[in-house]
Amino acid sequence: MHSLEADPAAALASFSQLCTEQGLLKRPSELGESDVVDGINDDTALLRFLQARAMKPHDALKQFQEATAFHAEKSVHAFYSVISVDDYEDSRRLYPHWTGRRDKQGQPITMIDLAHIKSEAMTRWRETRNLPCGDASATSSPDMAQRACVFQDGLTRFILPLCTAMTDRPDSSLPVTKTTCLVDASALSLKQAWDMRDYAQEVSWILSTCYPETISRIIVCNAPPSFAMIWNVVKGFVDPRTAEKLVILKSAQVYSTLEKCMDHINIPKQFGGEFVFQNGMLPDLDEGIRQTLFWVGSKNCLPPGPLKWVQDGENRKAIATGTVGGIERAEEIAVLKKSG
Repeated sequence: MHSLEADPAAALASFSQLCTEQGLLKRPSELGESDVVDGINDDTALLRFLQARAMKPHDALKQFQEATAFHAEKSVHAFYSVISVDDYEDSRRLYPHWTGRRDKQGQPITMIDLAHIKSEAMTRWRETRNLPCGDASATSSPDMAQRACVFQDGLTRFILPLCTAMTDRPDSSLPVTKTTCLVDASALSLKQAWDMRDYAQEVSWILSTCYPETISRIIVCNAPPSFAMIWNVVKGFVDPRTAEKLVILKSAQVYSTLEKCMDHINIPKQFGGEFVFQNGMLPDLDEGIRQTLFWVGSKNCLPPGPLKWVQDGENRKAIATGTVGGIERAEEIAVLKKSG
């Protein structure tokens, strides 16, 4: 946080003090002894809540309390260790997910193809919404909010810290706190948008309340001619601050816009680039990230399921967590190379 100017730094110090007084900066008891707290209640997480509330500490405190209470009610930190890999991967197909690539600012590029968010997927999503709240055991089935929060925790706890550790970006002294989100809207219809309205409303609430300021912009690509009508239907269900971040592009505008903020090799093929994207795919890491990790084993790629960082002496290690067949994982995937 050394890069903050005087006023924001003072606001962060005030907010941090308020959080300390309320017991919000205590280490979550559900975390392992060596688990890092990045993205949970570290300075970078607090700064995101401050930014969401116009740098007003007392307003940010209210939202952080709400987010912390929701995490506790849904046992999100506990579920991060025991959610089944299958449930986690099912969530990946339903929400914008990391491609494994970064934009020119070093921010992770996430994407979703709306062609896959149709009636069958929405039926499955509603089934999870109507489940009873899971008890965070290896045999418990988490409800929709628990799945969404655990999946989004993967962004704040693992992906953003990983991108922050990369030095091949314009200013590596600044933490990476946001994503660039791409949406393929080429298959979107008015009927589909209407069917997605409760999905849009509930997911928007979770993101804006518990994960504020994690999106730099949402670039809607290949918007159909009827998009203005569709947006009029959907925008009432979307958080206004999130709605402000939308960039709507017709097909002819997509590539020329994307190449300004990301390299050709990282632009998905359906938008004119080289990157092969399939909805629900695992991250296909860029070369800079691959070279900054000492890989354990020969796969040199991230596995399915949730991942976390642990601190082992001077080393920060990527660990696969969650459960497979009811058995908890604790598999070391890679070690982060020290900068310099």
